[in-house]
Amino acid sequence: LGTMAGAQDVSYTLYGTPGLIEMPTARSEADGGIAASLTGFGFQQRANFTFQITPRLSGTFRYTGIQDQRGPGSDSDTFDRSFDLRYRFLDESDYLPAMAVGLQDFLGTGKFSGEYIVATKGFGTSVDVTAGIGWGRFGSRNSFANPLGAISDIFDTRPKLDFGKGGEVEADQFFRGDAAFFGGIEYAYSDRLRLKAEYSSDG
Repeated sequence: LGTMAGAQDVSYTLYGTPGLIEMPTARSEADGGIAASLTGFGFQQRANFTFQITPRLSGTFRYTGIQDQRGPGSDSDTFDRSFDLRYRFLDESDYLPAMAVGLQDFLGTGKFSGEYIVATKGFGTSVDVTAGIGWGRFGSRNSFANPLGAISDIFDTRPKLDFGKGGEVEADQFFRGDAAFFGGIEYAYSDRLRLKAEYSSDG
């Protein structure tokens, strides 16, 4: 049987959110918990600040520097601010996974905007398995027609985003357009070492 949510300490993604490498999980910090991180890869560097607003709701502020590939100090270097929210709507039990829904970069310029629904189940005290479905940034690799299109055809197409200065909620983007699956596994070898593998839906 799986363990209850919280059997493992929360680890964080390159986006500063609870998760695998880039993909989110349904894990949450303790109420009031905060985490700050500096991450970098390729031509991007990120400063992230995540806080657990309530036992179920968390938010992340992020500031990203995107370096022009022509070299440091290029006039084409860009900087991006973004804000995420996510809500864990189902607690893990012996038979059911924890589940969460999230909005990434919904109050920024939209360069990293995406939405997701994710489930995470613990096995023993060391292994977490995660699977989810995403839209926007999370639906840009090996995508397929949006299953929510069965409810209404407004979900079939994602309006083109006009990248601006940010600060406005583009609600007509949420959960629209093509979707894609993601997932992964995390193994806590010890208190100091975690091994992660993921299948990313971010193209």
